[in-house]
Amino acid sequence: MRHGISEEQWIEYLEGGLVELDGARFGDHLSACPECAATLVELSFWRGKLAEEAARMRAAFETSPDQIDRLLAASLERIGRSHPSWTFREAVMLLRLLVEPFCGSGTAGAAVQLAMQRSTAHGWPENPATWDLFVSNMSEMMSSVCGTEAGRLVNQVGDWLHVAQA
Repeated sequence: MRHGISEEQWIEYLEGGLVELDGARFGDHLSACPECAATLVELSFWRGKLAEEAARMRAAFETSPDQIDRLLAASLERIGRSHPSWTFREAVMLLRLLVEPFCGSGTAGAAVQLAMQRSTAHGWPENPATWDLFVSNMSEMMSSVCGTEAGRLVNQVGDWLHVAQA
């Protein structure tokens, strides 16, 4: 921590996340301190370079919807060969793990819980007929929270999974 400014505060300032009073104090300090002003210029430069590189990398690895569908189909085929039938709990866990990279663990867990509440009267059902309703609810939530592709993915995988009667 230099001049009473932590690394977290530098990051928040660069991202515009400091509360108004702290942001004003930070700005006043930068106006009066050439060393910190130079640090801000350097951090801004590197932040911009990292953003450019990230965009370049995303563009280099861009995949078409057809390629994604083929990759998903191949992955599901491999999973199906090794595990052709799933319990309701296993299938729910698989869907949760599938959507976590899109929206994070907390959001995925909350979506599973809400979809479960909307789909069942009392907790975990042992009835595979409830699966379709659960997938529909989960897909709807993923679409609204994480985007249509996440919802579409939940639908595709949910339709493909065979949930066995307990």
